[in-house]
Amino acid sequence: MNIGIIGSGWLAQPLAEALQADGHQVWLTTRSADKLTQLQAKGFAAIPFDLQDDIKDHPALTQADALILATTCKTASLYRQLIACNQQHPSQQLIMISSTSVYQNNGQRHDETSTQLNEDNPFLAIEAMVQSCHKHHILRLAGLVGPGRHPGRFFQPPKTIKNPNNGVNLIHLDDCIGLLKALLKQRDINAIVNGCADNHPPKGEYYQLMAKKLDRPVPEVATKTETPDKIIDNQLSKELLSYRYLHPDVWHLPLDS
Repeated sequence: MNIGIIGSGWLAQPLAEALQADGHQVWLTTRSADKLTQLQAKGFAAIPFDLQDDIKDHPALTQADALILATTCKTASLYRQLIACNQQHPSQQLIMISSTSVYQNNGQRHDETSTQLNEDNPFLAIEAMVQSCHKHHILRLAGLVGPGRHPGRFFQPPKTIKNPNNGVNLIHLDDCIGLLKALLKQRDINAIVNGCADNHPPKGEYYQLMAKKLDRPVPEVATKTETPDKIIDNQLSKELLSYRYLHPDVWHLPLDS
């Protein structure tokens, strides 16, 4: 497949490497001239592209079999011309990397059918635009961990861990990539899918232990829980995609120091 990735950050680059290793032709995009040079030096096929640019000027993107939105931009209006172009190419698969932050912290377990959403979350407006496309998937990822993102660094003094009894919702980089690769194989369906590890230990206990593993100062925890938590249900990703998580247990994630 020919695959365009809008973005070139923490997730996009290792994703591109994994897809290239599988034999796909992959293009990354960046808004920075310096980063363009860096990407090309690493051997990536990189394109200078901003969401405000006319994507029709970049045939590598318009003619790609699949386009993955892996950018942190949350301004829905900037996606309009990209979405409009995709609608003119009904065979092109569009995959958006979204966030489980769209679900309310209301003490409930959220699967993809949940209607308890944060209506002011900017990802929802972008998701709605993506859903207007012929072939689309939306992957809602939980908190990202992996190389350079060790949970033991998430709360460092003087930060306090609020709501210490609330469960964590995390996913390792390897599973982010695994889920995206599985979605690329699903060209005959449109779906919203959650990506999250299986277990959800209490924040206070988990992040304190992760800090100890790095021999870093252990953050304090609040004395009470003020905000309800939420639990992200990942069952659909397993059933629809036949995906088996590489790192289902957040206590045993492969993490750098």
